[in-house]
Amino acid sequence: MARVTVEDSLEKAKNRFALTHLTTQRTKQLLRKSKPLCEKKNNREIVTALREIAEGKVRYAHPEVLDAQSADVEPIGFIANNTDVIEDANAEQKP
Repeated sequence: MARVTVEDSLEKAKNRFALTHLTTQRTKQLLRKSKPLCEKKNNREIVTALREIAEGKVRYAHPEVLDAQSADVEPIGFIANNTDVIEDANAEQKP
């Protein structure tokens, strides 16, 4: 089993703060049953999130920065165009 390290993921993020934020947001998505972008292998959601970041399958991008070339990369959290994520967030806020 290959181990994923913070250093592997940090190569894909601008800094440790950005990596922490990105990992947190993606882990929350996975906990809400979002589809993993890499093979899960019975890992915890945070390990899956770090693995996805290290493989370049998840990255942070502001909506205005996203272009047609990055359409194959799933945006994360509050910037996601994924209606499931938005619907899940709205459902949690309703009394």
